[in-house]
Amino acid sequence: MNGKPRRTSQMPTTKRKKPTLNLPEIQPGNWRGEILGSCTLSFGQVVQPGPPRRSVEFTYMIMPGALTMPEARFTWPGVIMIMTPTPMKTEVPDAGRLFRTEHFPSLNLSLEVTRGQFSDMLRMLEAKRLTDFHFTLEDEAEDSWPIYSWGMSAALLNAMR
Repeated sequence: MNGKPRRTSQMPTTKRKKPTLNLPEIQPGNWRGEILGSCTLSFGQVVQPGPPRRSVEFTYMIMPGALTMPEARFTWPGVIMIMTPTPMKTEVPDAGRLFRTEHFPSLNLSLEVTRGQFSDMLRMLEAKRLTDFHFTLEDEAEDSWPIYSWGMSAALLNAMR
């Protein structure tokens, strides 16, 4: 014996290839969305340096969702973030943006809402009445996709009984 272990059976020495996941390209067009679970709501305030120094509020909600591409080609897991504007925020020409997550096969959808919309949505969300939503993506710009429009539906109780 020369100090090397002796093989007792013939084992193939092929390396296993890691499976690759080929995700579809993000396509502009009409997408559908679904809220999948509970929402995290955040309120706060932060001082912005001046001049003049100002205290500015922030309010947003984050929830898990499923985002389905046009023609139902693929449904992405995602995170939905709904934000209200602050007084310091400059005008935004889009209704939101869609971002691809760098290290995970998921998307982040950020929607801009008015303070009034946020209040209405919060009541409907709390009552578990938001049913579905849709959004329209434009062509990719600056490593994200602008949202041209979005909308949500809410189920209301029949008031005419």
